[in-house]
Amino acid sequence: MRHLFILFFVSINLQTALAQNTIQQFKTLSDRAENTGLHTGELDSATCVQMLRIAQELKNDSLLAISYNLIGEYVSRIKGDNTAGLEYFFKAIPLAEKSNDKRRLSSIYFDMALIYFNLQNNEESVNAIRKGGENLPDKSHPLYDFMLAQYQRGMAIYFVFEKQPDSALLYAQQLMQTSRKIKSPLFEFSAGYLNAAAYAEQGDMDLAETWFKKGTALSDSLNSPYAVLRFAAIYIPFLISNHQLTDAKKQAQHLFSVGEKLDNNDLKVLGSGFMRQLYDSAHQIDSAYYYSRMEAVTNGAIFNQNNINKIQVLAFNEQIRQIDEEAKQKAEAEERRQNIQYALIALGIIIFISLFLLLSRTVIVNERLISFFAILGLLIVFEFINLLIHPWLAHFTHESPVQMLLALVAIAALLIPMHHRLEHWIKEKMVEKNKAIRFAAAKKTIRLLSDEKLEKKPSSDENK
Repeated sequence: MRHLFILFFVSINLQTALAQNTIQQFKTLSDRAENTGLHTGELDSATCVQMLRIAQELKNDSLLAISYNLIGEYVSRIKGDNTAGLEYFFKAIPLAEKSNDKRRLSSIYFDMALIYFNLQNNEESVNAIRKGGENLPDKSHPLYDFMLAQYQRGMAIYFVFEKQPDSALLYAQQLMQTSRKIKSPLFEFSAGYLNAAAYAEQGDMDLAETWFKKGTALSDSLNSPYAVLRFAAIYIPFLISNHQLTDAKKQAQHLFSVGEKLDNNDLKVLGSGFMRQLYDSAHQIDSAYYYSRMEAVTNGAIFNQNNINKIQVLAFNEQIRQIDEEAKQKAEAEERRQNIQYALIALGIIIFISLFLLLSRTVIVNERLISFFAILGLLIVFEFINLLIHPWLAHFTHESPVQMLLALVAIAALLIPMHHRLEHWIKEKMVEKNKAIRFAAAKKTIRLLSDEKLEKKPSSDENK
């Protein structure tokens, strides 16, 4: 017995260790994806699939929420499919709510807001940002300030787009304080150009210029083409509108060069577009034509890449659907197996009670009790057969309610006559047993009475 206990505890500890190793593997993948892959555009589908498989294997809602969150990021940010990205985000939300993972829930809403900004739907974007703000983790959480910075950045972007500089400045300045607290160059960079955009909208060009220059100093040290893109999309138009064409050309050329270095078509097309605009306004036809051609070629490459991405996303979505379907089938099979076990246990109890009542030599059984257990046993047998054949029945009937009902009625029609015969046989046996018990009891009573008379008779003779 002691060896069995030792083996049991070793088995439990081994399973716990394996689960912890799997969770650690998932954490390594998710950290690399969130901290590096998303910012550099290097997040790949294989990592997403691996994370989802681990989460499905562990049946962990929190890990599933993280997986769908990153899958949504991959298909929207890396592959440019905003619709598919939103679908995965909506799939992640109830899982994060179920696991009470506010850090993940707020992240999902902030990621949704960025998609709505890309779709130029500012109202849906700010709704998502506010929901993210309502679901920030507790202040004691190690990532509270990181999530707070995302909320502040989102609100500042919204008010910049809505041309409400006072509100934009409020959130941009709060973002600057938070970014310095968590020592994040990326958020500090965002706070800088958002402050600049707000001051420019107010008409304070000197302060705007100061903040833009701070952003320029930080941009080269960032390994995020998306941050550089957002900065250039605000800064270069500011320079052009203020007739700082030399600086505008320098920034546009730098943007185009970074795009070539990183092989990022979004940066190249924005940089070449600004260069074409600047040379065209300067009536330098040859240079304007050159960058116009570069812009057209890059747009063509983007169009072709978008088509390739759409095909890849379709294949990726199907792969994710199959993983979800496999997990669903496993869960249904496990549930069905447990239900069959419960039905067998219940049926075993009914059979045990029936045999006990049938074979007991002392218990007299009422026919109503026999009928009750017989009906209960019939229902359990019917449910057991239904659980056992349901997958095949659903397959052959294509889950048609009418056909499945007819099949179950046919099964019931076969079971009911068998049930009546069995119940009739049991009642006959019970009646015979009851008669035998009563007869044995009567014989015992008569024998006891006879013994008493015999004991009294000698006493009477002695008195005579």
